[in-house]
Amino acid sequence: MRPVELNPPTKPSLLELARAWIVVSTQSIGGGPSTLFLMRQQMVERRHWLTHRQFLEDYALSKVSLGINLVALAGLIGSRVAGVRGTAISVVGLLVPAAAITLVLTVGYALVRDSELVRAALTGAGPAAAGMTAGIGLTFMRQTVRRGWRAGIDYGYAAAVVAAGLFLGATPLVVIATGVLVGAAFLRGETSRASGDPGT
Repeated sequence: MRPVELNPPTKPSLLELARAWIVVSTQSIGGGPSTLFLMRQQMVERRHWLTHRQFLEDYALSKVSLGINLVALAGLIGSRVAGVRGTAISVVGLLVPAAAITLVLTVGYALVRDSELVRAALTGAGPAAAGMTAGIGLTFMRQTVRRGWRAGIDYGYAAAVVAAGLFLGATPLVVIATGVLVGAAFLRGETSRASGDPGT
């Protein structure tokens, strides 16, 4: 029998979808890790428009795309929850507010960039970004552990990728192609429950 999800996905209105993306766009300070965290929080945990598995599937697909993968992820999520119009609203909702804020901040920074106080504040940006990256990585690791023995494949492949990048100079294309082969060989037939979605 197919497992029943405790929090099945709901369908948002286009206005609700736009509001959610504006929240993500205006609060994701620091870029990548914080944006990804807020996407997951807004779309999966708070609003239940996606399951954890669906979010991870879209995230994996976005990593294969050309260009900025978070924009691709926004488009995939929008398409999944609201079709073509959802794709347009999601991409615009993610990009336009952030672009406007970035423009204002850039103009402001140009006026104060030579200040000693500003220089001192910017020295903490690197450690903060590293911390956010580690935090989102830990969050995904916790979800992966729920998959039982299959989690070992994930961790083993991640370690192999790091080693290949450091010592063999492996290109992203090789890494992605190898990942597809590994998934096809060892992870076929995986159910939503096995990949971390709650079921009964």
